[in-house]
Amino acid sequence: MGGARAGTLLVVTAFLATACGERQIDSPTAPELAGQPSACDFNGTTGVKNLTKNEFGANSTQASQANSMASAGAGTTQATSFGYQILDAIGNKYDSPQASTSNASALTVALLKCMNIGGASVPAASVFNTALGATGAFGVRFSGDADAVISHDDAWLLVPPSPQTWGQVSGTSALLAYGVPATNNSFTNDTPLTGIFDWKTLPEVAAFNDPGIVVGNCQATGYLQHNAVGSGAEILAYLGDCSTVTAQATERAPRTFAERVFRAFSPTPAYATLITGGTLGSGKHLSPFQVENIVNVNLVPVNFSWRKSGNVVGTVFNPTPVYQILSGGNTLFHQPDVLVWIEATNNSGTNVDVCNNWAWTDADGVARFPAAYLNKAGGYTMIARTDGTKSNSDIPAVPEGRSALSPLINVKNGNPGTCLTFHKGDPSPANPGPNGTP
Repeated sequence: MGGARAGTLLVVTAFLATACGERQIDSPTAPELAGQPSACDFNGTTGVKNLTKNEFGANSTQASQANSMASAGAGTTQATSFGYQILDAIGNKYDSPQASTSNASALTVALLKCMNIGGASVPAASVFNTALGATGAFGVRFSGDADAVISHDDAWLLVPPSPQTWGQVSGTSALLAYGVPATNNSFTNDTPLTGIFDWKTLPEVAAFNDPGIVVGNCQATGYLQHNAVGSGAEILAYLGDCSTVTAQATERAPRTFAERVFRAFSPTPAYATLITGGTLGSGKHLSPFQVENIVNVNLVPVNFSWRKSGNVVGTVFNPTPVYQILSGGNTLFHQPDVLVWIEATNNSGTNVDVCNNWAWTDADGVARFPAAYLNKAGGYTMIARTDGTKSNSDIPAVPEGRSALSPLINVKNGNPGTCLTFHKGDPSPANPGPNGTP
């Protein structure tokens, strides 16, 4: 890794060596077993051996590895091991700017076609031209490695959370992690603070093992948006300044996203987000990311509607009210610990207490009210409100946006019992409070 990035993230790397001084990988794990290489060429003009000599020299260690790879045979465990070692050398070389990436990108394609990468399609050389260039990212990580893959402009990073290794979170013995700037129209709802960056791995990781993989950006302060496979754009955690990030900064944060999304902290603000398999959806690869400015927090009901009749004082609402927080651009906002409460207003504008009326959002940014009920009969409009994110001191204040209003509902007489109610302006109420743990 280049000297400029060594100051940004303190990395810890475990090296495996053979008697010959070459790195070896273990037998392929499950994601690497399926599929066979296609169009492998070892000996042609654009084959592995010739391109390796062009890149590293005829008497280089890599040229010897290319010969050993050909002797082992396409798609074998040994050929795949030697292939990752050559790819690792490419990544190390292009960590510093080079005059041209064309031979290295062609070599990357040739190597992958002769390796077992779990049946994944091999991208075009043009993709690796960009990944090896000034704004891309390219690095091989073996099972015992723990260091980050960082884009060549020091902006984006991909790293296991300390003390995990790449093998522990990916389930593979070796992989190529690469990333390129991308264009995606799904990232237009909120104000972008960075370009879009698309991370991928070969072999493709179907789902990162708990606690996941860290995706971060070290050149912007804002919220990370993720174009999740199968579910579209979503806002994840806040990214702060990571100029002083160390290996310890990737330890799990005190608050978690319920085993789905976690915030990792630098000495003060969060700087990165851990993505687990659940967020990746049904796809087999990482999805594009972008840092966004979120101007407010909106509320919408989720899979429920208020009953216009049949409501009774002292009896919990049925169905249970459920609300989702959205970003100002109406993108799903996966932010926990945001306070949401329900108010009731009659036709004359008089407020009536809703008992057990507050809840805190969970990992998905969802607040549920299974214990809420009204304490007075009549006809009411129910209003769900939030103060935005300012209830959480770990992240900057994002003000409230659109509230959610119900149609007019009728409530019959009943026994209100003991009524606990939160009103706007009261001190922050208990978390989780009467409506259960988020």
